[in-house]
Amino acid sequence: MLKYKKSSEQGNVFIELALVMPILILLVAGIIQFGFILNAKVAVNSASYEAARAATLSDKPELDAANSALSYAYSTLPGWSFDERLSLKVDVSGTDPGDIVQVEVIYKVPVFFSKISPFSMFEDGYAEVCGSSAMSIEEKE
Repeated sequence: MLKYKKSSEQGNVFIELALVMPILILLVAGIIQFGFILNAKVAVNSASYEAARAATLSDKPELDAANSALSYAYSTLPGWSFDERLSLKVDVSGTDPGDIVQVEVIYKVPVFFSKISPFSMFEDGYAEVCGSSAMSIEEKE
């Protein structure tokens, strides 16, 4: 009579884990990266709104828009400052009531895996997130 040996499946589990784990790690990292980009998008949209609102109520719209955007950025995502990753464009058509103020806030979010194929569209390692708002200057009391 022939005796069959029970094969150990423990080796198969490690091989399957080795095949699945890199894909799982990449998937989780992509989800986390998407969360960072989405958070930055919400922050730049809100910062541009706050800056436009401050500019419409001010006698010095450019200066107050920049200060408002920067203070909002600091309160939302610590570490923001006007450098190569955060920029602000303020366009004021005039200072009379009814004139338009346009504010655009641009922030570059670092991409974790910019050298890996699915994320290689970010050549410089950053995803640019932009938020803009336009408002009319209000009559001052």
